[in-house]
Amino acid sequence: MGWFKRRTEADNVALAGAREQLTSDDVDQIRFLLTTKKTVFAVKYVMDRTGIELKHARDLVEDIRLGRYVPPVGDTPVLRRPGTNLAERTRALKAAGELHQATALVVSETGMTEVEAGLFVGALRADNRQDS
Repeated sequence: MGWFKRRTEADNVALAGAREQLTSDDVDQIRFLLTTKKTVFAVKYVMDRTGIELKHARDLVEDIRLGRYVPPVGDTPVLRRPGTNLAERTRALKAAGELHQATALVVSETGMTEVEAGLFVGALRADNRQDS
């Protein structure tokens, strides 16, 4: 009958409840599983952490994969200390030859696709110099 699946009000309520139960660490873990092509494990992880049914867990994982999900923010603001920004951590992984880990880090912290993150990692210079 329909080409597009539509979410009912009950679906939206179930997904909202599940989102409240996920921490930002959970979302990072799900993104990591998605970047390592383990979607089934990501869905199972969501089901285990939230107790929702398969259909809703798949929808939530798909939202995370497509970047339609914003992880919850706690009461404490995120502080960026000098020397610990994403580019510097990614540069260090790249210099160590850990390109896959560097890409996974970028995906987990930004929500970029794996291809976009790979381009970002590839564009980073090994040193911190700026061209003049």
